[in-house]
Amino acid sequence: MHCPICSDEQTHLLFHFDFTCDSPVLDYLKKEVADWTPSMGVCSRCADQAQVDAWSEFKQIDFGVEVNGYKILPIPVRLGAHPCYTGKGVTIVFIDSGFYPHPDIADRILVVKDITKVAAPAHTAWHGTMTAVVGAGDGKLSGGHYKSLAPDAKLVLLKVADEKGHISGKHIAEAIYWAITHKEKYNIRILNLSVTDDWETSYKENEVDIAIEKAVGKGIVVVVAAGNDEDALLKAPANSPHAITVGGLDDRNTLYPLTQTIYHSTFGETVDGIHKPDLIAPAIWIPAPILPQSREQAVAKVLFSLLATENEIYFRAKFHNYSDLLGLDNQLWRKPIEVIKATVQATISKQRLISPHYQHSDGTSFAAPIVSSLVAQLLEANPKLSPVSVRVILQRSARKLKDVSAERQGFGVIHPLSATYLAEKEHRWLPDHFMPLINQLTETVEFQLNENAETVALSGDFMAWQVPGLMLTQQQENLWQISHALPPKGIYRYKYLLNNQKWIPDSANILRELDGYDGFNSKLIIE
Repeated sequence: MHCPICSDEQTHLLFHFDFTCDSPVLDYLKKEVADWTPSMGVCSRCADQAQVDAWSEFKQIDFGVEVNGYKILPIPVRLGAHPCYTGKGVTIVFIDSGFYPHPDIADRILVVKDITKVAAPAHTAWHGTMTAVVGAGDGKLSGGHYKSLAPDAKLVLLKVADEKGHISGKHIAEAIYWAITHKEKYNIRILNLSVTDDWETSYKENEVDIAIEKAVGKGIVVVVAAGNDEDALLKAPANSPHAITVGGLDDRNTLYPLTQTIYHSTFGETVDGIHKPDLIAPAIWIPAPILPQSREQAVAKVLFSLLATENEIYFRAKFHNYSDLLGLDNQLWRKPIEVIKATVQATISKQRLISPHYQHSDGTSFAAPIVSSLVAQLLEANPKLSPVSVRVILQRSARKLKDVSAERQGFGVIHPLSATYLAEKEHRWLPDHFMPLINQLTETVEFQLNENAETVALSGDFMAWQVPGLMLTQQQENLWQISHALPPKGIYRYKYLLNNQKWIPDSANILRELDGYDGFNSKLIIE
């Protein structure tokens, strides 16, 4: 077969498009071939190029700064984020080990509070500073290159590391309750947790998970990191069904989705039988700040100063003077100039430096704040969105990685352009509560779905997966609903069938399990 856009021979074409989320891509494909329609299909390369063209339309792409022959691309560029949304009017709470008032965030910090009330080791400020800057930095020290998706968001920083640098579930929970108490005062809409508890316990018993459920109930979107060990068990807060758990994507520091692969993040089934992560986001090649006034920053400044020194005499003298700080042989200055410069460049690469103020880092600790910054964009686009609505939009707009199991990637890679489009255009019904709604008084369970479809049916193991199953009634545009008799106590699985063709899980249901076909069943628990 041949692609109708580029005419190249292909083994397969893409046919399945979301006509809302993919509308910018479809528009560009139609510009290439006027009579093209989605039913004709398109090769993945042309689809990728159309996506890049759609991103480029907003403004000239800033590809960052070149170091040692390569560039670390800014996160908004790599994700194709909408440049008109910057998290304005939204406050993000970062709960982490500690913080430093980095210039990229300093003028937007509303509160810095030490939950433990004890001084922690200085190095604990590094992790929290990095997560906060990745999630809400404006790129001031990079001339605006390395800014986040939410450079105008306000910040509340809650330190939870104790005098030994340890983070306990008790202090994480206390920080969450502080955020709940001060939600209205600081307009707190998002809570980012790139920290973990010590134990693998049920979310029904863990104090961190219980606090998260209450935060979500108060209208706060909670985003958490999955962890970086693919062989580990999921601990709180990553095990919370009420939080959006973020796993890792390796996008290879490129614009093209075909190069993307999975990062070695934690995934699987929690002790409660819940599958995580929910979504994945970039977790490697992340532009992150070097902690100001640290030895690492002093080293970075010297290394880049050496790169900028053209005079050989000055270069050798400067290298000799700073060789101890750099941890290099102080006799190396006598070597040929090419050898010394190669050593400097190798040191920059080894320490993953990209400027005197930034390095590239990895971990789901940074994937989570990237999702938090996207949530800030959604809430700026539509302040009325509830935590459930945000979850639905993120899941509906996510893109699955090819040849990666649903178990590892959840609903897939976040897609900011589609997500913000849904948020700003979503004037239809969106859920304010998790689904389904169980009414013990009437002994019924109510199912509701927001979907653009001709017909919607529901089937599950409580009706032996009959097809088409129960037909939902359209209440208003894209709102489908049905009330069904409450099954006996037990755990049940179900899905929706759209247009008698496509099976989907319930995106407003926080409980799911693998369906055996690289997808998910939603779970209904009657207790």
